[in-house]
Amino acid sequence: MVRAPSEMLERDLGTLIAQCQDGDMQAFRTLVREHQSYAFGLALRMLHNEQDAEDVVQEAFIRVWKHLKDFNPQNRFTTWLYSIVSNLCLDRLRSEKRWRKLVTREDTGHESEQLPGIRRPEDIQSNKELVGIIRQLTERLPPKQRLVFTLRDFEECSVEETSEITGLSVGSVKTNLYHARRHIRQILSREYDLKGV
Repeated sequence: MVRAPSEMLERDLGTLIAQCQDGDMQAFRTLVREHQSYAFGLALRMLHNEQDAEDVVQEAFIRVWKHLKDFNPQNRFTTWLYSIVSNLCLDRLRSEKRWRKLVTREDTGHESEQLPGIRRPEDIQSNKELVGIIRQLTERLPPKQRLVFTLRDFEECSVEETSEITGLSVGSVKTNLYHARRHIRQILSREYDLKGV
């Protein structure tokens, strides 16, 4: 489920957005302050690079400002923001063809380079460490699978919210999620001998 990034109530957010739509820059600064860490978290999980994530968030809020007059207050602002951030991340991943490099790395047998020193189940000390490994493994997923996996399993968005954010059909969300989870399970089983994950 897409959650508000703070204790700000929906009606307060609605008022803030209305002020922004009237051109109030101070209100927009507040809107950015309330949501930037939230947007940055998604961008970082998608791109695995702080500078790229910062660039995407900056571009996302530029787009928010440009298109805020078109925003329908019947919709959730956080879902709209996630959609903008997600699309920018996908564009960046596609343009830099990072996922192709990652697939090539896997094909050449260098797939463990980014995960040094953790090879056996006994090396994995806690679920937190396992989650960290899984986050790194998402780099090997194609962009759509990475986005769906991130939204569903890290951001805990529902299938319906993920569909709304990504513009994919519910069926496509489920298919991409299935393939992403299967791919990560296969890597965990093969590289870390973790068969029950």
